[in-house]
Amino acid sequence: GRLAFPPSPRKKIVKHIPKKEKRLALMSAIAATASREAVAARGHSIEDLKETPIVVTNDLESIKRTRTVEETLIRLGILSELYRIDESRKIRAGKGKSRGRKMKQAIGPLIVVNENKGIAEAAKNILGVETATVANLNAEMLAPGTHPGRLTIWTTDAISKLGSLYGAGDEA
Repeated sequence: GRLAFPPSPRKKIVKHIPKKEKRLALMSAIAATASREAVAARGHSIEDLKETPIVVTNDLESIKRTRTVEETLIRLGILSELYRIDESRKIRAGKGKSRGRKMKQAIGPLIVVNENKGIAEAAKNILGVETATVANLNAEMLAPGTHPGRLTIWTTDAISKLGSLYGAGDEA
């Protein structure tokens, strides 16, 4: 026979979050990237780092080779973090294996740039490393799995655009 209560096509599948709440979550996630305690509590290996967040020059945006990105990350002191990500790759327990989610993978550093001049293509082959532009940032990128304090590498232009985009300091 037919289903007793089949899925309704008029059902709202996506829950919309209020703009102010979404913006507050994003600002809180950005603030958590600057807290050394929050980054360490999230599980990132930051013993070799002098300070968080890591702010670099705009030359990072124009890197076009994966090897160059890896060398840059090692020079920034993220070698132990890259090892942590590489060793974390495990086969998932349960039925997720047969449903297209076979591997569990730790999340590594996020590289935030003002504009992509080749860094996204160069960094996508490094395990756990993601890139994003400032205009496309969201709370899920900065706090994956709702745990704030992701290790983030910012370029100087990205930091300056952050203030103009999200109005840093205009609420006071």
